[in-house]
Order: sequence, then C-alpha cells, then structure tokens
Amino acid sequence: MDMKSITLTGILLFVLGGCGTAYAQSIAPDQGIDEVEVIKTTATVENLDLEKRKVTLLLEDGKRKTYKVDKSVKNLDQVKAGDLLNISYTEELVVMVGKSNEAPGAASMSTVSVAPKGSKPGAVMVDTVAESGTILKIDAEKRKVTIEEPGGKKKTIKVSQKVDLGQLRTGDTVNAVLTESLVVDVVK
Repeated sequence: MDMKSITLTGILLFVLGGCGTAYAQSIAPDQGIDEVEVIKTTATVENLDLEKRKVTLLLEDGKRKTYKVDKSVKNLDQVKAGDLLNISYTEELVVMVGKSNEAPGAASMSTVSVAPKGSKPGAVMVDTVAESGTILKIDAEKRKVTIEEPGGKKKTIKVSQKVDLGQLRTGDTVNAVLTESLVVDVVK
C-alpha cells in the first residue's frame, strides 16, 4: 500500500467537503475538526515472488491486488501462500482555523518499523503531513472558501454544511495535520 503525502487542498476537501466516514470526533466544533477513521480487514496471500519482492493478496471483498514489498521488510521469506494477514489502516485528520502571524508552511514525517530478522513478520508505517494556508475569500452563499497554500497557490473549495462559515474570517489561518498509519500482521 502506497503511503502518500496529501496537500492542504486535499485535506480540506476531505474534511470540509464532508467526504469519508468518521468514527470519532474529539475537538469541539468551535475549535476545529478532528476526524478519525479506522479500517480493519483481512487478506490471504495468494502468491509470493521473493526475487521480485511482489505479493498478490486476495482481499476480503474478493478482489486481488499485487503489491511491491519494500526491501526494509526483513522477514518476507517467512510469508507463504495461504497466510492470513490482519490489516489495520487508521487516518486522523485535524483541521484548525484561527489567527496567526506566521506564513503558510508545510512539513512531513514518515516512520516505518518492521519486525527484526527471524521474528514473526509484520510492519507498522506512519506518515504525517502538516500544512497551513490563509483564507483569502469566503462566499457564504455558495459555501466556498478560497485559500492560499504554501508557495502562493490559490484554491477554492466547497465547504461542508458542518462548518459554521460565520466563524471564519478573511486572513484566518487554516492548519491541517493528516496522520496515516498502516499495521500489517501475518497470522500464519
């Protein structure tokens, strides 16, 4: 599974646009939005090519997918056709709106942890992206907000009915942090 960096616009479209299913919301609506989604699934290893480091999985929904396995995974040789994988994917998105004198910016961090050689195969990957932007224009009637991203790029996005546009002001800073984690455990 490819862990991707997501731009501020993409993050805002996800949260402000009301897409996705949230299983938890822990920040009060007047302070921002904190949405967490957890997806758990299983897959069965159908085929494994150790030389090319490719694994074909039969997913719970009946679809087959082939993935390239990173060289950091040390115990791929222990995985066999027929092995069952427990997969947990968590995505947490925090969006805060407020006043700030700081210029829009962006940062990201990724961490991968794999089981040591000889241990039961498994991996944990965490990817965090943080970006900020400035609100340039608010169109309450059309529920659209224009934001200037880092680097000066301007984007207009449609805002969900969940967001109280009366609390937004031109010049406010929008800060978004997206953390994705993927845990893969080979059950055998």
